[in-house]
Amino acid sequence: MNIWEPFDPVSYFLHTILGGLGIVGALVALAALKGSSAHVWAGRLFVFAAFVAAATAVVFSFTEFAGAALASSVMTFSCLGAALFALQPKSKAIFAGEIFTTILMVLTFLWLLLGALMFLQSGAWLPPMLYSLFPLGLLIGDIRFLRMDERQRSIARLPRHFSRMAFALAIAVHAPIVSFSEELNLHPALAFFGPFLLWPAIVVFFKRRQAKGALAFAD
Repeated sequence: MNIWEPFDPVSYFLHTILGGLGIVGALVALAALKGSSAHVWAGRLFVFAAFVAAATAVVFSFTEFAGAALASSVMTFSCLGAALFALQPKSKAIFAGEIFTTILMVLTFLWLLLGALMFLQSGAWLPPMLYSLFPLGLLIGDIRFLRMDERQRSIARLPRHFSRMAFALAIAVHAPIVSFSEELNLHPALAFFGPFLLWPAIVVFFKRRQAKGALAFAD
């Protein structure tokens, strides 16, 4: 049996190789100085790789359906779009793009909520219900950002960019850990939810870096 079965080999290798490259790109972007060429190009690599990995995961669902993986893919699309739009001045086109990414997050939340209701009688409703809290929290942030004026957006855009990129990275790390949880001898709940601790960790890291940069500028 080939390693890519039951999936298409092209989709499998695109997903695997670009998924790995995307994580490397994200780590380089984290380590590089914000706004530097290394940060920008590594960030672009991550966005492209994460988008392709999410798209191929959607393709996989037509061969071997996985509701949680499909939800993760749609959340990745939403987060990547929101992260990129946050850096742009508000315009009709950007606002329309933000509406679209918000709709994707609404659909993800409803999908996971429906999954929880479907598994209510079997007792397996808790994982999708807990997972639905992520898109719900992101959705609340989306709605708040949509209602901001340009001054408020200028303050919130960088934290929003970092937060959405960090969540997309957490999903990228989450996928292989779940796939190899048995080989790593990890409890399923830890393998599934543990990688999402990267999200607040990265957000806190950037807030501290920004604070240090502001202090250095003041000095």
